[in-house]
Amino acid sequence: MALELWETLKEAITAYTGLSPATFFTVVAVGLAAYYVISGFFGGTDHHHVPRQHEEQMQPLPPPVQLGEVTEEELQQYDGTDSKKPLLMAIKGQIYDVSQS
Repeated sequence: MALELWETLKEAITAYTGLSPATFFTVVAVGLAAYYVISGFFGGTDHHHVPRQHEEQMQPLPPPVQLGEVTEEELQQYDGTDSKKPLLMAIKGQIYDVSQS
């Protein structure tokens, strides 16, 4: 079964591309290698794995700041434009001081 499939594949490669199977797979391998190298030059760093040591060194968020009921307009005053006020961020109803981050 597998041998028949391989023979059919070889015939199809030769019929559709005009190349021998060895040449076809060499061209595909060189193309993939070139793509990998070129995408490495232009790709972002999003694909790199963060080492576990770096994850352990990261400190957790500080505890929520207790300001009582704060409206959105009042929270906007703590956006970091005034260096005398802390930089606050609200996440799911909790307000965090992220000035040091």
